Amino acid sequence: MRVLVAVAALGGALLVALALAAPHLAQASPVVVVSTLAACVAVAALAVQPWLTRRRVGAHVRVGGIVAALVAVHVVALVVESPDDALYSMSPDGPTRARMALFATVLLVVVTLLGLLRRRLPWSAATWRFVHGSLAGLVVVLGVGHAVIIQGALDGWGEAVLVVLGGLGAVGVVVRLVRVLRRPATPPGDTTAHDRGQVRTEDEARG
Repeated sequence: MRVLVAVAALGGALLVALALAAPHLAQASPVVVVSTLAACVAVAALAVQPWLTRRRVGAHVRVGGIVAALVAVHVVALVVESPDDALYSMSPDGPTRARMALFATVLLVVVTLLGLLRRRLPWSAATWRFVHGSLAGLVVVLGVGHAVIIQGALDGWGEAVLVVLGGLGAVGVVVRLVRVLRRPATPPGDTTAHDRGQVRTEDEARG
């Protein structure tokens, strides 16, 4: 796990360095710079996020909150910089790369709400994990895909780093979903922790 976190952190640092060194941001406004850097860090966090679901649920939740905050900064900054362009890009009539970002953002909101409402949904633990993980996988694919095909500060080597980070996140999602499908089903309303080992049973708690 430490190796995966290190790879994601290194990838995020490389994206930030490449973006700052790119001519695209040389004459850009501070708002655009902030938006771009927020997106770079968000991609790195997304890459490691699926791997944190196994015995590290607390870290998974915290990183998820960071991802949501960074995406919000990214989007709000673009709207502040150019409201008309941003709103058009985020509309269903926008270019493909923008639609990918729009869908990824909407799915990220859904994934976040699923996390917040976990205990209130009448789903089994396995069903919740599968839906949550599947949608999170789409967020990774669409979000990183958006960053790869858009022409901007991460052209060239930045695209290679994005692909590596996207692959890391996608593999993490697949591994997680395979574990969910192999795990015995639990009844609706089950209060089992997201992963084994997170919460002790009542008998264990008593000693």
